Amino acid sequence: MSVNAEIPRPDRRRTRNRAAILSAAEALFGTHGVDGVSIDDIAAAADLAKGTLYNHFADKDALAAEVMLVAREDAEARVAAANDGVVEPASRLVRGVIVYARFALERPDRSRAGLRMIPNVADLDAPINRGLKHDIDLGFAAERFSGISREGAALGLIGTAHALVSRILDRPGDRAAAMTASREAATFILRGVGLTAREATTIAARETNSIFGEEP
Repeated sequence: MSVNAEIPRPDRRRTRNRAAILSAAEALFGTHGVDGVSIDDIAAAADLAKGTLYNHFADKDALAAEVMLVAREDAEARVAAANDGVVEPASRLVRGVIVYARFALERPDRSRAGLRMIPNVADLDAPINRGLKHDIDLGFAAERFSGISREGAALGLIGTAHALVSRILDRPGDRAAAMTASREAATFILRGVGLTAREATTIAARETNSIFGEEP
């Protein structure tokens, strides 16, 4: 290509339309589930013709798969960023949960969609639980966790995290309540893996303040 040749710019309308479709689908799937939403519903919510939607996605299943992927990757990227450089197992374990809590507060549609749509969340071998398993293994290897099996620790954390996210989604926009619930959930998780009440409370408060410390 000649250095003087014009480089094609992205189709801005197409980019905007795709974003509108994903945003509308995310909100509707999170509220009603995939089976409770039609292509017509999504097109109407996005304020686009149904044909435009099909220009981007072959069918509702393809759209749902993309919404699910975006929600999962967004959450996982936030957890990875929050734990970058953090080596203490107890801190890593609860920081991931608290990130999901802040995610629910700031991106309720995406968080709700992820909660409803991501499959096999209780399957410890599912891709979404890879980081969780790593942090639990790290804690046992460092002899920071005790009194429970690895599977028990993982299931307890998953259950607590989902209850925490659901609680925050039920009280949209309430940052203070989200922080309190996150701190208490983190304390519960750390007590469950064998930390003393004093240490669990201290770490939970510190990491909650760290994750929520900056205004979005």
